Amino acid sequence: MKIEINIKNTENLGEVTQDKINKIQEIFEALVTSGGLTGVKGGKTVLHFGAEGEFMGIELDYWPWRRRKEVR
Repeated sequence: MKIEINIKNTENLGEVTQDKINKIQEIFEALVTSGGLTGVKGGKTVLHFGAEGEFMGIELDYWPWRRRKEVR
């Protein structure tokens, strides 16, 4: 599958290099494959970066099942 993304504002990105594109691609691939981009409802997705700014991982914080109170 191929997804194209059009980023309209790159002022915080600086010079767009192939290395930066590869890093962004890695993060988006991890988000999609983990379900962190579209699979979390009523929770949160946290991106973790190391001391040097390298992408380290994704933390998913949600309840896959929760007892709901009956509405009366």
